[in-house]
Amino acid sequence: MNKPKLDLRALPYGLRKLVEILGVDKTIALLTEHQGQMFYIPRKPTANHEAVKIFGIELVQALVDEYENKHYQMPMLHKVLQQIRNQEICYALDNKTCSIQQLVKRFKITRQQVSSIYSTYQEERANETQLNLL
Repeated sequence: MNKPKLDLRALPYGLRKLVEILGVDKTIALLTEHQGQMFYIPRKPTANHEAVKIFGIELVQALVDEYENKHYQMPMLHKVLQQIRNQEICYALDNKTCSIQQLVKRFKITRQQVSSIYSTYQEERANETQLNLL
């Protein structure tokens, strides 16, 4: 199994577009600085508009379709970090690179949380396999 990519379906809807266009690292940096803040998305963004200065023209143009002449609230960073953590846990357990106890120490969560994350992942994978067989 290759190192997993971020599963956009598990992210809040408003965060997916950011990750698609900017990638995970830039999205995390942007959210660290601006999470929870509101930005006006103009119909015709220009280089000197506040949202364009922060997000870049490509992202603002992508947001125009949905948020034209509306405010866009930046999602919170914890959703991205939680998904990355969960995928790292599943990757480690699938490849037997860490024990559950090592994951507990690394992520500062309980054994039950690690087991629950991995169990949910296995169920989703089993469901995807069944759907692919149909």
